Amino acid sequence: MIYEISSGSLTAKINSRGAELISAVKDGVEFIWNGDEKWWDDKAPMLFPICGRLPESKYSYGGKVYDMGIHGFAHKSEFEATRVEKNLVELTIKSNEETLREYPFNFVFTVTFSVEDNNLSLILKVKNTDNKVMPYMVGWHPGFNLFGDGEINSFSLQFNAGDELTLHRITPGCFVEPVGVKYSAPGGRYQLNEEEIYTNDTVIFAGTGGVATLSSPDTERVIKMTYSDNLPYFCIWKETDARARFVCLEPWSDIPTPAKAPVPFEDRAMSRLCGGESGEFSYTVSFY
Repeated sequence: MIYEISSGSLTAKINSRGAELISAVKDGVEFIWNGDEKWWDDKAPMLFPICGRLPESKYSYGGKVYDMGIHGFAHKSEFEATRVEKNLVELTIKSNEETLREYPFNFVFTVTFSVEDNNLSLILKVKNTDNKVMPYMVGWHPGFNLFGDGEINSFSLQFNAGDELTLHRITPGCFVEPVGVKYSAPGGRYQLNEEEIYTNDTVIFAGTGGVATLSSPDTERVIKMTYSDNLPYFCIWKETDARARFVCLEPWSDIPTPAKAPVPFEDRAMSRLCGGESGEFSYTVSFY
């Protein structure tokens, strides 16, 4: 089911399948990628309980091996609307027989979208309803339209950072080095670099200061994203063709393992919740 929420100047549409934002229109202008399957048929997937890939799409827990595809299962799950208002919708999934086959933990995952003026806000809440420690990751994978006729390399991201970021390099197979390297970003600015993004598949930064503003001198349109401190990794992904006029800006809680073989979840660097505990993550996107 599609839910529509509005602040007057900003209207957003959210699909209950995957709790996916499928449209954000401000003053008649669409800011969200259209999901053209020629390039990328998603729009803004929700990532849980993992971000990225697992080696061989497998992991182990308690001595048992489990299968889980890229970005987990939330993006392909049907969410239940647990609260609906004019400017807000709350969507929830809970552990069930199907999720337990992939992920042996009881949980509640809630995504709340709201709009006010030109701002779209998201709150992701993960609750461990089990009696054991639950390892998990969360992230958001929205694709934003690139406006104007200028080269994609004309767009830049302004972070709330100094002259240096931390870059986590991608290893073969689309896994990530856990130890970052220094990356020069004078004034906290990163100029979109297609060759660099394509070569790495995804550029992953840490130390961005919780703010990223996308702009270009070739358009008046600006997108500003702010995100909570517990989303320390900022991923930049784009389809490898200049004609695909979108870019994905993705704050994540954790990054994929560099290993080439399944890693026990007991040992893996991930967020964790004890039984009964909750974790909350927030995003706000301002459209100009």
